[in-house]
Amino acid sequence: MVKVGIINYNVGNLGSLINAFRRVDSEPIIINEPSELMSVDAVVLPGVGSFDAAMSRLGRFRDDLSKVRGSVPMLGICLGLQVMFEGSDEGSLSGLSWYLGRVSRLGGPRVPHIGWDLVRSVRPCEILDGNGYFYFMHSYAVINPGNDLPYSGITRYGDGNILSVLCDKRSMTFGVQFHQKKRQETGIGGTTPLYWVCP
Repeated sequence: MVKVGIINYNVGNLGSLINAFRRVDSEPIIINEPSELMSVDAVVLPGVGSFDAAMSRLGRFRDDLSKVRGSVPMLGICLGLQVMFEGSDEGSLSGLSWYLGRVSRLGGPRVPHIGWDLVRSVRPCEILDGNGYFYFMHSYAVINPGNDLPYSGITRYGDGNILSVLCDKRSMTFGVQFHQKKRQETGIGGTTPLYWVCP
């Protein structure tokens, strides 16, 4: 059974995420100390809290995350995707800077962006099996990503495109802007294989 390490930001309820990974026959393990990263098969940066709160917690994990990145799959969910970039309009702290660019506050018909929305597949990636609807709940995102970023899914919102799925196979780093929800066909807990867990 794959051991999935979920980094604890000390905010929010991780129960739904734990249950989601149990549904796909994984063993979720809450990571509270950087040294615990060495004993898991995959790492998740969850999507709870604010940017600065997450980075305050992740600061002590930064070196160890860099050590294991590329050797075990990593998945960022919502905020967990955003912290992979250089910074965010939501806060003043620097992100992990794995990817160039900043996270911006959404423009559009409503902020926050809440509800089911279409993710359009623009590049092949095993974690996004074609177009599909996923559940969003956020006020910030990487908007109009450049072609130099390894994204595979985008969502139209307002006058721009949200980076919805990041798929960096070279470094085994993946990210989704949406949240996990029960779906019959797509999403964590559905029938789509979790390629990032089992490369």
